[in-house]
Amino acid sequence: MPDRTCVLTLACPDRPGIVAAVSTLLFEAGCNILDAQQYDDIETGRFF
Repeated sequence: MPDRTCVLTLACPDRPGIVAAVSTLLFEAGCNILDAQQYDDIETGRFF
């Protein structure tokens, strides 16, 4: 199977453990995270 590059974009309510949950899911699926960025909007309580 050839290597593929994908972009995953998330927007959800902010709460502890989001990054851990997503990275664990990706690891268990055999994925490798090459770059990650995140932003917390304190006013709306959203995580991007």
